[in-house]
Amino acid sequence: MNEEIESRLKDAGLEVLGMHSGQDGPTVTEVFRRVVHLDAEPVERIRRSGADAAQAIDDRWRARAQAGQLVASDGSFLVGAGMELGWVRVRLTDRTSVSATEDQPGELLFIARSLNGHFALAASAEEGEYWLLEAEFPEAP
Repeated sequence: MNEEIESRLKDAGLEVLGMHSGQDGPTVTEVFRRVVHLDAEPVERIRRSGADAAQAIDDRWRARAQAGQLVASDGSFLVGAGMELGWVRVRLTDRTSVSATEDQPGELLFIARSLNGHFALAASAEEGEYWLLEAEFPEAP
């Protein structure tokens, strides 16, 4: 496990459970290509200029993650650690803050996938907004 990525995920309030070694479901690259592309249409847009923008993206991400069954019954799901590194299995906590994974102000890209591979949800920063983007993968095993 990459120490920098593990630290970043822990700093965002996620419990890091380890690298996902399974071959089931789409890869980080496949999810990225499906949800983050030029013609991508967000399911939610949040203006970044608002004082509560970080809290809004966190709350809306969590609501969409629950609705899309991204999160397993034990609170776990997969987070993209990069195209080469693959998926990291994590668990939500009361302190989880997707917005805290922002590299630098305005550079948010958080890609998550359900354990079964059927649903993916990304949070990204696009110009003056945060976007939530979803994709379903019904072909996943």
